Amino acid sequence: MKPILEIKTFIYNIPIEISWGVVMSCEAKHECGVAAVSLKDSDKALFYLYKILLNLQNRGQLSAGVTTFNPQRPQLINTYRNIGTVNEVFRTSNKDKSMDIFRRYSGTKGIGHVRYATCGANDRSYAQPFERHHGRKWKWYSFCFNGNLANYSELKEELIKKKDYHMTLDNDTEVIMHYISKELIGETKPSMSGVFSNLAKKFDGSYNIAFINGYGDIIVTRDPIGNRPLVYSIEDGNLLVASESNALVNCGAHNFKSLEPGKMIEVNNGNVEIKQFAKPQKTAHCMFEWVYFANVGSVIDDKSVYITRTNLGKELAKLETEQITKDHIVVPVPDTAKAAGDAMAYELGIPSQEGLIRNRFVGRTFIEGVSRQDKVANKYTAIKEILKGKKILLVDDSVVRGTTTKQLVQYLKTVGGAKEVHVRVSCPAIIGPCFYGIDMSSVGELLVPAYLGKDQAAEAVNEKVCAKIAKDLGADSVIYQTIPGLVRSIGLPENKLCMACLNGEYPTECGKKLYCQALKNFNSGKKEDKRVYEVC
Repeated sequence: MKPILEIKTFIYNIPIEISWGVVMSCEAKHECGVAAVSLKDSDKALFYLYKILLNLQNRGQLSAGVTTFNPQRPQLINTYRNIGTVNEVFRTSNKDKSMDIFRRYSGTKGIGHVRYATCGANDRSYAQPFERHHGRKWKWYSFCFNGNLANYSELKEELIKKKDYHMTLDNDTEVIMHYISKELIGETKPSMSGVFSNLAKKFDGSYNIAFINGYGDIIVTRDPIGNRPLVYSIEDGNLLVASESNALVNCGAHNFKSLEPGKMIEVNNGNVEIKQFAKPQKTAHCMFEWVYFANVGSVIDDKSVYITRTNLGKELAKLETEQITKDHIVVPVPDTAKAAGDAMAYELGIPSQEGLIRNRFVGRTFIEGVSRQDKVANKYTAIKEILKGKKILLVDDSVVRGTTTKQLVQYLKTVGGAKEVHVRVSCPAIIGPCFYGIDMSSVGELLVPAYLGKDQAAEAVNEKVCAKIAKDLGADSVIYQTIPGLVRSIGLPENKLCMACLNGEYPTECGKKLYCQALKNFNSGKKEDKRVYEVC
């Protein structure tokens, strides 16, 4: 079996060899990913974009897209995007159709995106990159971004009421597009560092942006709080950028760096420069990247995701209250909890066994079972030979809404024949929404807040609360990771991390306001049919 795209040489050696084979689906996770490529002496940028996006597939399976630059064609920058996984969008199951896409969109430079919806609808018009045509080359541009604008509704209102704009889409990507266009108004091409510096004064939230214009200039920015990861590799004047390091490593770029918060990469006339476009603010790296979102092989801000998850398992072992017997086994929820589960089992001196097998080839589907058990069975297979009669320490990376956890506990007992199921969560209890790129924007949709009442404090998640949660989940017990244990596991100072969903301490002003509104909605019993940042 050969891979779909095989790069045989080191990353900046051209030509690239292509081979076609079996298409495998990736498991879905809830984020977005961005990519950028600039090649000095080659028009194979799209091949690298494809490879990078394929390795960022864990960050979004809803849609994928690219914009490439080619000075040899009338359409200087050209955008291709669609709904589906990367391989579905690039039609890799049909060699002729796929190769036609690679020929039509060949170029020396480009940007790319994989999407999971945290704002807006789930159709092709929301797929990124967004391209804006114009007769002047510096005003003809395309961009994509990873994150979320916490002040989206305020920015939207300003455009509609004060500037008489018409919004065709209901998302922050369109808002960013209009604000970029406003910065490009004039008779001369502006400084791009000045453009994004001005935008940073208006935007509140998380926003890693990849931008390309009709000159082939590329800008890649990381927001001033550094909420989402962004890495790059520069070698011999060639540039590769991705949301995660594993995407660069799998393209052969082993010498990569994290872009510092408030800095941008600019490609102009073939020159690659790192510039500061915004004053550094309170650094707030999203802890969820290490806990769940990122590929386990990635390194984020010099901290290994795999090592972090291993450390989380060791910290969980310290909290264990069960009197361990020969009947106890650890069962990690595949796949993101495996490193934590294995490490916890090792520390406790008991087996870590794959009692749950992920059905990796199910992929996205509109066909679901009616019962909860059917839905879980579509996703997992319980190995009765491992589970029957055992006392299971079920290790999960996080519990957000609790629905899947409840289904899993029931499934392990009724189908797997487990004697007991004790839920162990490698992430501390989530008590607050996220306004920076994770699709959980209201308090009411979360599991834990309902058990805390109006006292929405991290320290309120005590043994008594956990006992109530366990009862409702059908579990024999529940233990969450501690916030100090999480901080130790990542290895960064607490004041460098965004843990707002765990402790209610939001790193931006608009985030603080949104949390107050979300709590007000929750305490008043108001049901929300839209995300908080879309209506505030």
